Amino acid sequence: MRFFYVFLFMVNTSCAYQLGYLNKSLPQDFQSVQIPTFINDTKYVGIETYFTNELKSLFYRTQTAKIDDAAPVYIEGQILRVFVDQTRARADFEDFEGLLPDNTVITTRFDMTVDVYIKLIRKSDKKVIWQSEFTDLLPFSGAQLKLEGLNSSNTMYNQSAIRQNVKRMASVLMSQVHTRMTENF
Repeated sequence: MRFFYVFLFMVNTSCAYQLGYLNKSLPQDFQSVQIPTFINDTKYVGIETYFTNELKSLFYRTQTAKIDDAAPVYIEGQILRVFVDQTRARADFEDFEGLLPDNTVITTRFDMTVDVYIKLIRKSDKKVIWQSEFTDLLPFSGAQLKLEGLNSSNTMYNQSAIRQNVKRMASVLMSQVHTRMTENF
């Protein structure tokens, strides 16, 4: 019984922790938000739709705020950078012994970094209510050339892999955006 009273005391006097479901909302308790298409400052055409749709989907699912073109606030998203680093990992030449010309370099792993800047802006006076920059890194494999006599790969593989991984990054980053924007501290 003594343990129960100690536990009850600790729960009631804890500073930031609460039991149960917390209601999430936008800063300043706005109930609706407009989410226009993100601004894409990268060379990858069309990726802005991945980010915009993912953020809209999160608001629809969680019902944190209603998406409405007449909302008093809007979210301005900007994709600042998609950087694919091909220099981090190189294939061992023992894997390709006798198959490749001298001084051939094959990238077997890529690291993709995506930077996104998000602002929540009040329409009436264009005041920025909330803003943050998000960055994440995702490693992915390059085309694997291990068949005898095969000396090239489909060049579309890398472009397709980049698009596929940008879509994955959009999901991860927009989840972070939604969580951070709607946490009530």
